[in-house]
Amino acid sequence: MLNRIIRILATAVGCALLLAGCGLRLDDPAPSKEISFDAGSALLRSDATKSVAYYDNTSFGVFTFKQSGGTWAQLASKHWKPNYMFNQEVHYQSGVYTYSPLRFWPDPADGTLTFWAYSPYDADADLLVAGSTTTAYTSNSEGLPDMRVTVDGHTDVLYSDVLADQTYTSNSGVANISFNHALSLIDVYVQKIDDPDDDYTVTLNSVSFNGIYVTGILKSLDWSWYSYSGARQNLLLWEEDPDDASDDAIAQLENGVSHSIGSLMPLPQSLTSDLARLQVVFTLSSPSLQTSRTTTRNVLLRETLPSNLTEWVKNSHYTLTIKISADRPIEFTVTWSDWGADHNYHLSS
Repeated sequence: MLNRIIRILATAVGCALLLAGCGLRLDDPAPSKEISFDAGSALLRSDATKSVAYYDNTSFGVFTFKQSGGTWAQLASKHWKPNYMFNQEVHYQSGVYTYSPLRFWPDPADGTLTFWAYSPYDADADLLVAGSTTTAYTSNSEGLPDMRVTVDGHTDVLYSDVLADQTYTSNSGVANISFNHALSLIDVYVQKIDDPDDDYTVTLNSVSFNGIYVTGILKSLDWSWYSYSGARQNLLLWEEDPDDASDDAIAQLENGVSHSIGSLMPLPQSLTSDLARLQVVFTLSSPSLQTSRTTTRNVLLRETLPSNLTEWVKNSHYTLTIKISADRPIEFTVTWSDWGADHNYHLSS
């Protein structure tokens, strides 16, 4: 009987030690592999050599597709759904990207992840099933969304490259997001034509881009714009404030001196319509004759483009100089180039 009790106790102690050993191993899991983001190392690329950093206190929206049993390209992105992250806000501040709740990389045997993003983040972004102008895009939709966007002329709109087939080991757990400009950029300068024989001064009152579309759909198939909607609107670029002396230096034009009055980021679109016009309002004064008159001049926007173009092109940068004289039409000089990474106007101006 005593031997039997000893054997039972020995077995119990052995089991207890075995369980303790197993318990020790179970309580020491592998480190958690949370998904991290980086949009600073290759942001806003117009070509492979240009990059700038992301702005502080800026957010972008992320869609993440979990794939099991195939790559993004093999199924032409049509069968994957944004079921891992859907319009997840990622916030950037001082080199740190944060989002909540945290998501973790799946085991590679369980699938890979593909990422797509846009900026600035909008919790109520108007997302549409690709090719549709009415069907809402949800977490159960397939492929990338189209986006209906309304611009204010002073805030950039960005969309990312597709970052496909990622695992934790692809880049040590970091999803590197590379963005592209979806809008056009116009830098505007104004100057008085140098004519020493003319006794007049020019005071600039306002500059606006009138009769243009501000709402359109960004198509994920080829990242072009279509389905412009809503009434044509006027986007004010600059207006002199009579109660603010800080803008007087710009308003009082000098002979041959170009004054920068700001930048506009419009929706890329055709400018063949006669409704699309640049409006310049200025006051001509003659000190010797003691006369003054305010003049409004409207110019077809297509006439402000290089001669071979009839539209504002996505990711294109235009420098427009408006030259004003007393009795001659407004003259223009225009240069055109890719937007490039030297100009990041993502924040509202």
